[in-house]
Amino acid sequence: MTSSHGLEVFTHRFAKWAGSASGFLFALLSIFLWLLVGWFNEFSPIWENCLSLYIGVVTFLMVFLIQRGQNKELTILHVKLNELISATKRADNHLINVEELTEKEISEVQDIHRKLGTQD
Repeated sequence: MTSSHGLEVFTHRFAKWAGSASGFLFALLSIFLWLLVGWFNEFSPIWENCLSLYIGVVTFLMVFLIQRGQNKELTILHVKLNELISATKRADNHLINVEELTEKEISEVQDIHRKLGTQD
């Protein structure tokens, strides 16, 4: 097992857990724990700094985890759409790799299909 594969498996499982009820419960309990620790430390500036650091790190990691999930889902969607386009006899096969076009080229293709839609 390569480290890349291991990281992919870990991030997939962690993202699945983070989006579950148990992940939410863990986040809620961690907030209560931080409040309890803050109460015992009289909400000192050190406690506030630790809380800010904790929130910052978790937020930073979750942003990348969410982006990874969205990239994977988008790639899966492209593959499925490409399969449908290639299986349809009347489809314009030039659109199979449309995600690799520049924004200007995509806009031109969109204009062409908008015109085709108004002709029907």
